Amino acid sequence: MPTMRDEPIASSLPPGLAGWSMDTAFAPWNDEEEGAVADEKPLLTGVIEGFYGRAWTHAQRLEMLDWIAGAGMNTFVYGPKDDIKIRARWRETYDAAEAAALAELAEAARGRGLNFMVAIAPCLDVVYSDPRDLAALTGRLDQLLGLGVKHFALLFDDIPAQTAAADAQAFDSFAAAQVYFANSAFEHLKASVGDPVVLFCPTEYCAAFAGRDVPGSAYLNTIGEGLDPEIGVFWTGPDIVSETISAESLREIGRVLRRKPVIWENFHANDYDIRRVMAGPLGGRKAEILGLVDGLITNPNNEFEASFVPVHTTGAFARGVDDEGEALQAALVASQPRFRLAFKSPVETLSIEELRLLVELNYQPFRQGPEIEALLATARGLLDEARPDVRSAEWQAGHRAIVALRDRIRQLFERMTELENRDLFYAFHPYLWEAREEVTHLVTYLDWLAEEPPPGASFPHRERIYNFYRRGFGVAVQELLPRDAAGTYRHFGA
Repeated sequence: MPTMRDEPIASSLPPGLAGWSMDTAFAPWNDEEEGAVADEKPLLTGVIEGFYGRAWTHAQRLEMLDWIAGAGMNTFVYGPKDDIKIRARWRETYDAAEAAALAELAEAARGRGLNFMVAIAPCLDVVYSDPRDLAALTGRLDQLLGLGVKHFALLFDDIPAQTAAADAQAFDSFAAAQVYFANSAFEHLKASVGDPVVLFCPTEYCAAFAGRDVPGSAYLNTIGEGLDPEIGVFWTGPDIVSETISAESLREIGRVLRRKPVIWENFHANDYDIRRVMAGPLGGRKAEILGLVDGLITNPNNEFEASFVPVHTTGAFARGVDDEGEALQAALVASQPRFRLAFKSPVETLSIEELRLLVELNYQPFRQGPEIEALLATARGLLDEARPDVRSAEWQAGHRAIVALRDRIRQLFERMTELENRDLFYAFHPYLWEAREEVTHLVTYLDWLAEEPPPGASFPHRERIYNFYRRGFGVAVQELLPRDAAGTYRHFGA
């Protein structure tokens, strides 16, 4: 019966991704290391299609390879949760059409000098001690090896921390079972491929899942002690979507894992919030962390076309550029040719100023764009009194600023409807539509205040706002639990 190794696996290679395909000599692990990445140690950087929801198309994946190369990164990980054979039916091999598509991706990646990885998530119903399940996994790996794929990600994320009865008898812990399964798969790969890269996503993949006590996590310590030191370990930071990732937090997880983590970057993911896209630059990270990780792999928006700026600013950060404004400006310039208007001669695109507004309206998970934040602060100032002095120069200037914002958003929406690239338009359409509607209603209310209604008057919403505005189940639930500006909830009768 398989059991976890009593001692850590011996290796002459340094901890981390010592055998990855660029044959890079990795520096020895040093938990005090900080600052820019040494020239002799390029990071494993790129994109993972690892989100829940509708997957990208094959054509989009091929285009993503160009984006990754253009952003100066080196890796694409194929791992959409919507591919049922990655997770729910992980034991099943790909059919001929699916296999051909993956083989084409692998060849296209090689042609661009990129690493191509395929994810398998044998975690929903696996029995780690059952040799038939290990044979199913190695069978999957063998099929993919035959397609030209030699690098893999084994994902054990988003599952309960429990094992089958047979595993409870065979292993000391849930983590030990995963260590055995991953190490066995890695040993199988090394027998077939000289330098496979294998990345492992633990069940506790962020500090929140470790109870905010990373050093005290029995699970993570077992992974660190037992997992083959050549296997890289994904880590998302303090949270699933981390507002910041500090150098000290990476030293902490590095000590526990006995290797530098590979950041699974969820900063631009939006599969948890279908009302937003995250189209702004990577933020909340400083270049000093690059020396403390073995890789940086971003998991961006479900909407492929909304991910150009996120991918390119992540690439800039991986090169040491941690100035959001600098990275964003370069990405906007690079993206501008994609925003070509139809039926225009000579060729016309949206302006950089229009693109900046589009991005600022759909910026980051924890903040709006700087200009939009300033204008929202202006709007709050206009409404901080029940009876504002609408004749004051300050109030009228603020009113004009919000009216100008509405007009710019309206114009941007109209210009977006003329895009030649319809996928690009529809990637942003619902979010830009909502922005246009909400700011229009805000201006409508401010216009009414400017009319100086008599004391006790109520906003005539039935005459000035569409009768179908803010309806539906989600809105009804939100009305039950109003939330203030500080994020505090109360029930509607309190």
